[in-house]
Amino acid sequence: MIKSLVVRLTLDLIFIFLVSLNIISGILLIPYPLNLLFLTISSLKWEDPVPHTYFSSDELPNVTVQIPIYNESSIINETIQNLANLIYPPQKITIQLLDDSTDETSEIVKDSTSILSKKGFNINIIKRSDREGFKAGALSNGLKNITSEYIAMFDADFQVNPNFLMDTIHYFKDNPNLGALQTRWDHRNLKYSIFTRAMSIGLDGHFLVEKPGRKRRNAFIGFNGTGGIWRKSVIEKSGGWSPQTLAEDLDLAYRAQILGYDIIYLAQKMNYQEIPPTLRCWIIQQSRWSKGFSQNIRKNFRNFILNRAKKSKIQGVIHLTQYFVPLFIVTNTVSGALLLFYPANFSLIFLYFGIIYSLLTLCGIISYIIAVLRAKRGLFQIFFIPFFLFWGAGLVVRMSIGSISGLISFGGKFVRTPKFNLKNKSIQKLIIKEPIPIDWILFVEILYICILGLASFHAFQLGVNFFIQAFYYLFITSSLLNMVISEFFHAFSYYLSS
Repeated sequence: MIKSLVVRLTLDLIFIFLVSLNIISGILLIPYPLNLLFLTISSLKWEDPVPHTYFSSDELPNVTVQIPIYNESSIINETIQNLANLIYPPQKITIQLLDDSTDETSEIVKDSTSILSKKGFNINIIKRSDREGFKAGALSNGLKNITSEYIAMFDADFQVNPNFLMDTIHYFKDNPNLGALQTRWDHRNLKYSIFTRAMSIGLDGHFLVEKPGRKRRNAFIGFNGTGGIWRKSVIEKSGGWSPQTLAEDLDLAYRAQILGYDIIYLAQKMNYQEIPPTLRCWIIQQSRWSKGFSQNIRKNFRNFILNRAKKSKIQGVIHLTQYFVPLFIVTNTVSGALLLFYPANFSLIFLYFGIIYSLLTLCGIISYIIAVLRAKRGLFQIFFIPFFLFWGAGLVVRMSIGSISGLISFGGKFVRTPKFNLKNKSIQKLIIKEPIPIDWILFVEILYICILGLASFHAFQLGVNFFIQAFYYLFITSSLLNMVISEFFHAFSYYLSS
């Protein structure tokens, strides 16, 4: 009798725990797609600001162009030579190449600067003995050698628009409150594959919906680490570049805005970057961003909430916590999957939640449709949205773990996103040069696949009220399975080639 009571009590406690997790995580998910739709509506009336006044040709200030580099042998030559096309007095530009490379990239960097020297640009190559602080450390080290007030920043894969400086520097004229300026990323390898077309939709949603929407709502925005200009004095007053987070750009942007400085965003001024062309590259990038965002919550959330700037706190909270969405999804789906095997009948609850999540998914789809239309890529691009959602769903476990680890600890290894210098419609073969280890997260993903796979099969057996839930579980299971197979394939390809 006592044993059966203990078992019953244990089962009841597990039941209460699972129901609580399911309901709480489900409720926490709701604001994000609704807010995305809200930002979409806000962004429809967005127009880029115009400079208050302009520098005369004689007044144009000195600018340092900073490019952090680490083992970018496939792309750095083209990036450096492209800088020679900048329309700006070359004697007023210093190009600072922060080269932390450990391969042949360093020699390529030295050889590539000759065209810049012939055009009159000042070249400053800075090598460090180690990668202390990774990208933030390189930027901080480079800052010590900068005498100009304005710093234009680009990643090693960026094809810089020749008009970039002339289009942007004037915003700083007679505007001491302006700390930084960010332009939109466009895509140099958009047409390379179905994958790059699909994943471009997420970036277009960020730059053509979220960022304009937040600016329209008078909210904080992030700096995207490249394709923008910083005022040197604002970097210094805000505490400089910090290696405490893997999203050092977001960290600095929030610290500067907390101090009252503004960041201008220009959606119509673009530079071209390389979309991560494989699932593995996308995993690396998104895992780093999810951890970096959580580290920023740990570091800046309290100061953000307590600051007196008349900015939207709600938008800031949603912005900083957006990488918690995968964690909420994992929590909701695992708890829901386990509840399906509980003897109680939850058909109506699952049906109602399924309908709500379907409507929320529709909010996201509408937002991405607007992003595609605003990017002027053609209506056919809309049909890549399901592919974007499918491949994105496969990241939920790794992004969840990244978010949790970011809350636990600062810093960590900055794993760069590999670049390949791919062109549109290229048939160039991707060469895997770096080891891709099979890590413990892969086994967590496999366990998650097993749980959701069994739950989706069981949900279909339970009847029509569970069909929506079954479909979502099956969708995520298929995406994760695709991701796991891809990871095994990349790891096997590397070890086979070596």
